[in-house]
Amino acid sequence: MRIFRVTSALLLIMSYILSGCEPTSSISDVPTQAHLHHIHFVDQNNGWVGGSGGTLFQTTNGGQSWLPLTNNDDSTNLPEKINSFFFTSREHGWLVSLRGEIYYTNNGGRVWRQQAGGLANGLTDIFLTKESLGWAVGGGGLILHTRNGGSSWEKQGTPDTHHLWATHFVNRQKGWVVGEKGTIWMTKNGGQKWQSQKSGVDLPLLDVSFSDEKNGWVAGVDGTVLRTTDGGQFWRLQNTPEQRTWRSVVAVSKSEVWIAGEDGMLLQSSQAGDNWQVKKEPKSANHLMNLCIQKRWIWACGANGTIHRLPR
Repeated sequence: MRIFRVTSALLLIMSYILSGCEPTSSISDVPTQAHLHHIHFVDQNNGWVGGSGGTLFQTTNGGQSWLPLTNNDDSTNLPEKINSFFFTSREHGWLVSLRGEIYYTNNGGRVWRQQAGGLANGLTDIFLTKESLGWAVGGGGLILHTRNGGSSWEKQGTPDTHHLWATHFVNRQKGWVVGEKGTIWMTKNGGQKWQSQKSGVDLPLLDVSFSDEKNGWVAGVDGTVLRTTDGGQFWRLQNTPEQRTWRSVVAVSKSEVWIAGEDGMLLQSSQAGDNWQVKKEPKSANHLMNLCIQKRWIWACGANGTIHRLPR
């Protein structure tokens, strides 16, 4: 059996060399059927994926294997639905839940401690620019901010009560949040003041990503994809070859962007949206929920324990 596996592997490698190409994608084997809402890597080896049922897994070998982190007796019981999380290093991470809770780990996720809870609205996304500065967003227009790594969280107000789905910052001052009814808010001072930006749509916007202070993308329901080249002063509706509910977007550079959504659909453009390539995994029609870029790889996670890795 061992000889057969080695021979098969060699034949596969030779076939790629002779054809002058490489595998277009791979499916990472994670032992769960949970819906995976978020995936995050801090380097090419260390990453986490989590979602429904308090599911949370970690890899230290680039996705070759995934270890569960939610069965640790020393850890506070994690919420039933993990919406999002963010790691600033291999050790320090934060996660948010639908129950309006924030948890923190200083050992890579082996032990989690609750930092905030009892909020009237659930939390949907979290983003940190460094270990001390972070923002979390959620229902009813809720925006929370920490200056001390989560030892305390304070509310930052907007005159809007629409649910907020995602946030992204390019530095400690400039950031954006998006949500229901085409809502886009932007801050230039770390959230002390938020300014409304006109999206031109009245649909839920589910994710936002900027490659720099000027160039950004927003994705949402019914095929909504928006692009800005001036920091959001003007947002342009984009045409894509597929119309899906897009749940995640990653702006890699001024010209490169990836979006993912329903039915396992994944789109990539290296020309700032002028042309798109369909990167859908043919063996999976599970909805994709989140994307993560780590150097030359794009990671995607979604329903029924789905994890994909594709070359950029």
